[in-house]
Amino acid sequence: MATYINLVNELLRRVNDVVIDTADFNSVKNVQSTAKDAINSSIREILQEAQEWPFTLQTYEQQLTVGTGVYSLPADLSKVDWDTFYLKPFQGTNAKYLPVISYESYLRDFRANEDMSGTGGHAVPSSAYKTQDNKFGITPLPNEQYLVEYRYWSFPDDLVLADDVTVIPDRFKSIIIDGAMMYLMRFRSNDQSAMVHAEKFKVGIKSMRRLIVDSPQVVSSTVLQRSKPSVF
Repeated sequence: MATYINLVNELLRRVNDVVIDTADFNSVKNVQSTAKDAINSSIREILQEAQEWPFTLQTYEQQLTVGTGVYSLPADLSKVDWDTFYLKPFQGTNAKYLPVISYESYLRDFRANEDMSGTGGHAVPSSAYKTQDNKFGITPLPNEQYLVEYRYWSFPDDLVLADDVTVIPDRFKSIIIDGAMMYLMRFRSNDQSAMVHAEKFKVGIKSMRRLIVDSPQVVSSTVLQRSKPSVF
């Protein structure tokens, strides 16, 4: 994966400007500083184009608390893969998949039993659900400190340090640079050049989506079915 300073310097070489030394990276001004902003703006726009970029997929483990049913999602969350909730093995308890039910189903079928049973209703979790405030819940309320694993797509923070690494694979580095060129030209009020690079950037992102996000093409048979001859 490309580092922040490598991306910025490649952008600066594109516009025939002075590249940055590592020691000076945090203190640059003028066009070098603008180039740093342009790289982050380009990466941010690529990441916002789709929620399910495979290079942003993360695995998270949530330790459950006895008697607690609702838990926060990660701070860098973009989207949860609700089909991946999994209860890990714990002190003789078998691992199992946790199906996700709707919040309405939880209220209708499980909430009353939890309220009425108290600690007597604590048990091995059997389902997960999405709350209305962007958290997730577990039911029944856990009777032990189980581990629940799930996957989610993250939205990474901006690059800051010279050796920070972008999550976007190197084979798409040219798209980052095209987007950064668009932003750099906008910052310089060069609208004509910005439009040219904006089109290249748009085509590049579309190509990325086609290659690694969008559903694979369905292959259909082209065999023609001939009608059977009539028998008299």
